[in-house]
Amino acid sequence: MGTQLRLRSAKVLIINLGSVGMEIVKNLVLGGINSIDIVDDSVIKEEDYAAQFFLPNDDKFIGELKLPNIIEPIKELNNRVNINIHTDNFNQLLADKDFFKKFDLIIGTELVKQEIIELNELTRTFNIPLYVTGLHGIFGYIITDLIQHVSTVERNTINQAKTIGEELSLNKVVENYQVDKPNNKEILTIKDTYSPISSIFTSDNLPKQLSKRQLRKLSSSLPIILSLLESDRSELTTEEINLKAIQMCSNLGISPDILSKEYLQEFTNQQFTEFVPTSAILGGCLAQDVIQFLSKRESPINNTLILDGLRSEMPIYSL
Repeated sequence: MGTQLRLRSAKVLIINLGSVGMEIVKNLVLGGINSIDIVDDSVIKEEDYAAQFFLPNDDKFIGELKLPNIIEPIKELNNRVNINIHTDNFNQLLADKDFFKKFDLIIGTELVKQEIIELNELTRTFNIPLYVTGLHGIFGYIITDLIQHVSTVERNTINQAKTIGEELSLNKVVENYQVDKPNNKEILTIKDTYSPISSIFTSDNLPKQLSKRQLRKLSSSLPIILSLLESDRSELTTEEINLKAIQMCSNLGISPDILSKEYLQEFTNQQFTEFVPTSAILGGCLAQDVIQFLSKRESPINNTLILDGLRSEMPIYSL
């Protein structure tokens, strides 16, 4: 009951409604979130029809503002959810702090690093949890700053009991531990502490949490995705991506030897591209994490998830 009440009272803001944004909206509307506000000032482009399923099935709408043309199909998914649209420019909205402070949670999609940092400074000022996400073809990411979160996890009892204050992983600590012997269950209260997103780009946590063998096998997608966030979303050459990724490896304290020619070429071909299967996976994952966050029944993403389509994996790194 508590979870449903939290969902039915939550006010969520979603910034930009591209392919992954539409997947997030779809899943949250079907999940019964109380209200969703969407900010997007873009117009419909021909290429949008390949990956954005709420668009009207008629190319006569090309060049028109996107949000007014997709609001009705979104509302039809669940008429109990309040949907509000804003066609203001996001960067201009950032100057209006009062606009943001009324939300319980904010999701930014397809933003660049400077926009993310400015938004995160604002969300921290108002103690608002923040998710950011984006795509590069078969690759994608979710970065979170939920500030602090306490969740309760119930699971089958294992042989090794937990102790209060024990670190489960970086930034995850056991706050309480109980055993339900009759039902062979253990109940963990876990506190997650989050870092500002700006610190992720210069974090030295990877060498602290991964073995040398794990560091050598680290996917190229992590430093490449973080380095692409520093661009202005204009297409880069393979050499430009490589140089930015080498610098990111240095910032993170990892070897640039993990950067493979295969990954550099894949990102050159796919940078900023929307791909429906990736959107479905990433959008579904983020929406589910939001629902878990609001339910307080599971420990949410803390703090960088990378979707690597070449390896078919989605590791989470604490940066």
